[in-house]
Amino acid sequence: MNIKSDYRFDKEKEFVQKLIANAKEQCENYIVIIVGNVVGITKNFNDFNAKTSVTDEYYTLTQFNEISSTLQKVGFETLCYFDEMDFIQDVLNKRIKNNYPKKFIVLNFAQKGLVQGRKSLIPIFCEMNDIIHTNSNGFACSFAREKYYWGLCIKDIANVPDSWLFNNKTSCWLAGEPTRGEKVIAKLCNQSSSIGMESQKSVFVYSDKSFNDVLSIANTYQQPVLVQKCIPGMEVEVPIFYNGEKVFCLPPSGILIDDDYKLNNKVLSNDIRCYGGFKLYNFDDKFSELSASIQQQSIAIAKFLDLQGVSRIDYRIDNNNTAYVTDINCNPHLTKTSSVYKGFEHLNLGEYKNMVLAIIGLTISRKW
Repeated sequence: MNIKSDYRFDKEKEFVQKLIANAKEQCENYIVIIVGNVVGITKNFNDFNAKTSVTDEYYTLTQFNEISSTLQKVGFETLCYFDEMDFIQDVLNKRIKNNYPKKFIVLNFAQKGLVQGRKSLIPIFCEMNDIIHTNSNGFACSFAREKYYWGLCIKDIANVPDSWLFNNKTSCWLAGEPTRGEKVIAKLCNQSSSIGMESQKSVFVYSDKSFNDVLSIANTYQQPVLVQKCIPGMEVEVPIFYNGEKVFCLPPSGILIDDDYKLNNKVLSNDIRCYGGFKLYNFDDKFSELSASIQQQSIAIAKFLDLQGVSRIDYRIDNNNTAYVTDINCNPHLTKTSSVYKGFEHLNLGEYKNMVLAIIGLTISRKW
């Protein structure tokens, strides 16, 4: 029998409320510096010459401003940067000074450009300059983007779909290729927000002509391509909070496409993700035992990869209820349509400020 998640998550809710209270108590001691890329505002970045864009992962100005105004309303002073390089230059040139008179907290979701590991720039810079930040460490931020490689590392902890990596620079497979007749999905190895997965055509049966199809993706995006066995079934996102000592999951959110949780071979391609073609539902309420299992698995992965701060682990679950990890995100979206925010709604803490304050409280509680 399923047990409603508002009862099952009492301990998590209690800890979240402590994080929120901690943030409120500390608002006079910190300036929150928001560093993020915004559609139409962030300039001078490289982009793909393709149907999907790095800006698909950017926030809108409304979303960015909502974070800033939320913090200001509870008493935090904020500074806003739409370009990570502007923030770095202001710190180096001492235009802003950490601990004069307040210390910085950097709430970062910047990732301008195409360079591998770009999401690790701000975490590494902050730690080199004794600035606390909301992200995982630089290594974890970079490694979590490399789907093929973390897939090899966590196989003793979790199931990962059979995967093959196509090198865009040498135009060849590394360590084998898919079997003819296998239904697979092609995605960019180190991107998120379904960048490179333009439509449902990203799922196909591998055949003799598929080499050229994969080569075309690699050449178009100038990126390594990950090809994975397609797992028919459900898709679930598990948000995780970890301060280096305590780790817990928010209630997971399942994905609905065409109002159906049984996705079969449908995936969150870029056209669906970016244009509102999916919904989220409380997975824990519907599948409590399965939810508990993937939460424990997610906690083990978060500890193993040191995913401190807020992260998210995504799963495909087949018709036998076997869960496969398909993505790890060290910097998940914090918008009102995100599974992180939906986790707070599932805890009956759905005011937007609760999510933002909990993240700040979590950051302050970490051992720097």
